Amino acid sequence: MEKPAKMDELDLVRGLAIMGVMLVHATSFATVYLREDRFFALYNFINIFSKFGTTTFIFLSSFVLFYNYFRRPLGKELFIRFYRNRLTYILLPYLLFSVLFFTLSWADKGREWELAVMFQEFWPKLLIGKAYTHLYFIFINCQFYLLFPLVLVLLRRYRWAAAWSPLIGITLQWLFYTGNDAWWDVTYRNSWSLSFLSYYFLGAWLGIYFDSVKQWLMRARHASRPWLQRLGWGALWIVWIGAGATHAAFRYQERLHGVDYHPLLLDAFWNVHTLATALVIVQSALWLSGVHNPLLKGLRWLGAYSFGIYLVHPLVLFVYRKFPAMSDHSWIQLAWYAGGLVCAIGISSLLVYGISRTGGWTSVLFGRLPSNMRSAERGTASAASEPAGSRAESAATIGHKVREEESA
Repeated sequence: MEKPAKMDELDLVRGLAIMGVMLVHATSFATVYLREDRFFALYNFINIFSKFGTTTFIFLSSFVLFYNYFRRPLGKELFIRFYRNRLTYILLPYLLFSVLFFTLSWADKGREWELAVMFQEFWPKLLIGKAYTHLYFIFINCQFYLLFPLVLVLLRRYRWAAAWSPLIGITLQWLFYTGNDAWWDVTYRNSWSLSFLSYYFLGAWLGIYFDSVKQWLMRARHASRPWLQRLGWGALWIVWIGAGATHAAFRYQERLHGVDYHPLLLDAFWNVHTLATALVIVQSALWLSGVHNPLLKGLRWLGAYSFGIYLVHPLVLFVYRKFPAMSDHSWIQLAWYAGGLVCAIGISSLLVYGISRTGGWTSVLFGRLPSNMRSAERGTASAASEPAGSRAESAATIGHKVREEESA
């Protein structure tokens, strides 16, 4: 079987996605507490336009899975390794960080240390990804891992479904959205994978047809009708900017002036914007694949450690917010929020990098990281490294490179 090509560009994609997550979390308090501030429009725009991090990681996770597995011979041993890796490199870090953040939140609220009461509150939150605000994403991906073998078999069997998978995903997601709005009223709707099926199926489609889609994303000069291809690119980018800006404008009116929009209208603009973002970021990463400068190098480095950074950065923000700005002046507030973003990126990435250098044991905290991944490669003669089984497809990452997870 031919080995899938390596794609180092995904480090850049993951770096941009984790930046989206950071921007949203760094500005979240500003959108609540600074509604009369002169820079509120800026905070609001950054907060809303950057809401593509989680969805991009879901898209990338699905892309890696289907890119690696769609044309592989399937068997019992393959799926045993598949789920064993997820248990080791995803569920275990999820459990440990759930305990950490739940305990931290409990202590911050000044509650009494009664283990029975703590366990009674902890387990329901653990089971739906609510032990802390950012952990729901891993819970969602675990649901997609359970669905993966079934979806893989169906798309291999019915190739028409593979070709139309983005439309299938959008349809199923919106059936859930509209049904939930009309009848079900599911608690914590965004903790369930049904809310993100469009991104999962878009990733599956790109993974299955990547070679063809890559040509469309990159090669206008040698296309039979380059003007048509460029027109398609322009339409994609216009939709991306337009949907994101409109969503931000609606949220501004809602937050500042109390304008009441139907939730499904807001969902629609967010869905269009984030789906377009996934393709725009992939195209940008492909265009920049041969470019080397400090900014892109930094983004690729962030992407390589994105799962650990995703898990750790709320802890940095939690501590940072214990020291609020000493003035209500707009510029000082702006500097303080910018400082939170810098600390969240810098301290969390250095913590993850530094701890990961201490040995392979850190996989229980951050999944499989580049440092110990290289060790695994040197120690395994017949198997390629395992991006799809590590941090690669977890809540905030995709593998270090896209390639076969294990030898056939």
